Amino acid sequence: MRLLLLFSLSLFLTSFYSQKVTLSGSVKDKTNGEDLIGVNVLVKELPGTGAASNVYGFYSVSLDPGTYTIIYRFVGYQTIEETITLNEDMVKNMELAPESAVLEEFNVNAEKDDENITSNEISTIKFNPKEIETIPVLFGEKDVLKTVTLLPGVKTAGEGNSGFFVRGGGADQNLILLDEAPVYNASHLLGFFSVFNSDALKDINLIKGGMPAQYGGRVSSVMDIKMKEGNSKGLSMTGGIGTISSKLTIEAPIVKDKGSFLISGRRTYADIFLRFAPDTSIRDSRLYFYDLNLKANYNISDKDRIFLSGYFGRDNFSFGDSFGFDWGNATGTIRWNHIYNNKLFSNTSVIFSDYKYRLNIGAAGFAFGSNIRDWNFKQDFQWFANDKHNVKFLA
Repeated sequence: MRLLLLFSLSLFLTSFYSQKVTLSGSVKDKTNGEDLIGVNVLVKELPGTGAASNVYGFYSVSLDPGTYTIIYRFVGYQTIEETITLNEDMVKNMELAPESAVLEEFNVNAEKDDENITSNEISTIKFNPKEIETIPVLFGEKDVLKTVTLLPGVKTAGEGNSGFFVRGGGADQNLILLDEAPVYNASHLLGFFSVFNSDALKDINLIKGGMPAQYGGRVSSVMDIKMKEGNSKGLSMTGGIGTISSKLTIEAPIVKDKGSFLISGRRTYADIFLRFAPDTSIRDSRLYFYDLNLKANYNISDKDRIFLSGYFGRDNFSFGDSFGFDWGNATGTIRWNHIYNNKLFSNTSVIFSDYKYRLNIGAAGFAFGSNIRDWNFKQDFQWFANDKHNVKFLA
């Protein structure tokens, strides 16, 4: 009944704005086909009018019929200006090319007095995983959670602990999501590293207060992390050999410009060197962790796209046959994006998360284990009513 009322409201308001025409579409990276989040789509003739692409790269702008100059602008990418005549609804998909330039001069402008009122994202910090590369890290391992603790209002939970406190909240009061799936234990190697391989990540969003309703309400903070979709233009490989671990990421198209996949793995190898120890008990010990990130997407049609993503990671520590413990996370997300029309966008998700912990004391014959497993179904809509109203609702 609720869903029927929402659709009825949508049809009524759409008819109310029927005198306007709509420009909509998606924005991608020209080099690898990744969706670009937060691209500004501006109307040159109408200052203050425009839209921003959502987390799937979709945008929608409603205007009076006429001729306009549309500006597509995103930091680190070439700005595109196109003059178009809008007499009816139009779908325009764009690809922006990365750009690096030397700035000759720049202006520093202060925010308006009412900026904190007009903005709909309160206490939200967004940053790109590429920014992590410039920050010195322990043993050369780039770490998302360690970088987050450098932000204002965020404090580390202590040395050897990947948890963090946000404005006085507890470490267990933070919701950490990876492609919408909750991660219950985000630490590796007793807390020295996090479970997030930065080579597989695309977008990181930390909300420190006023959490939006779609997250279900949280006491302290929400960290929403999105994985890359994979390169839909061609095969690409990146990797590295570090002091603690080595990693390899492979991206390639399933069908060029229609679908792609990503495989990213990371593993430590301290246990390999233990095999050369003279003591037998040490030689038989295990000391390692691994991560495996998988993601694939495919455009079924111009209005339908499916995503399949998963994460698998585990820590394994044991001292011969006398003592050992291990833990790990497994997540999976299936998503379906559908564009009903040039104003209504939907996302349907089936989410799985599993966390397991096990402790063995061989000498005493004692074993203990626990796990958390849950399934979630989520249906959310995003309605671009006009250039000043963007409505999100869940069913």
